[in-house]
Amino acid sequence: MSIPKKPTTPKKPVTINPKPVVTPNKPVLAPKKPAVAPKAPVAKAPVAKAPLAKRPVAPKVPVAKRPVAPKVPVAHVEGAPTPKVLLGPTVKHTWTRKDTYAELAFKYYGSMEEPYWRLIYETNKDIIGNHPNDIKVGLEISIPPLPPELKKK
Repeated sequence: MSIPKKPTTPKKPVTINPKPVVTPNKPVLAPKKPAVAPKAPVAKAPVAKAPLAKRPVAPKVPVAKRPVAPKVPVAHVEGAPTPKVLLGPTVKHTWTRKDTYAELAFKYYGSMEEPYWRLIYETNKDIIGNHPNDIKVGLEISIPPLPPELKKK
């Protein structure tokens, strides 16, 4: 006589699920929080305020002024190139990578200041564009003669 075998059920793989499994018969319980005793009120003791001590203040000492060197035009400094002051006809110049309006103004007018370099830009604005930085390498620009109001005395 043989013993009847019990029917076997296939084994399910065990997975760990962090979420609680909801079954219709078991209610979902929230994780228990550790019990914390309520905080007892703390009585504050009166604190006597001491007068604030004044910090020492350094005496005010007049600052010595640095000696200022006399203003010498750049054209008169040793080793500086002598500018060609344009008083005659317009000169043509081809813009290179190294050119700046200020350097051209110094080369042709003897000053790097704004009214001089801006004169070069304003004269060529129609071929350069609406902003001085829009100039392209290889562009031939005109260097106008210096107007009487910008001539140095």
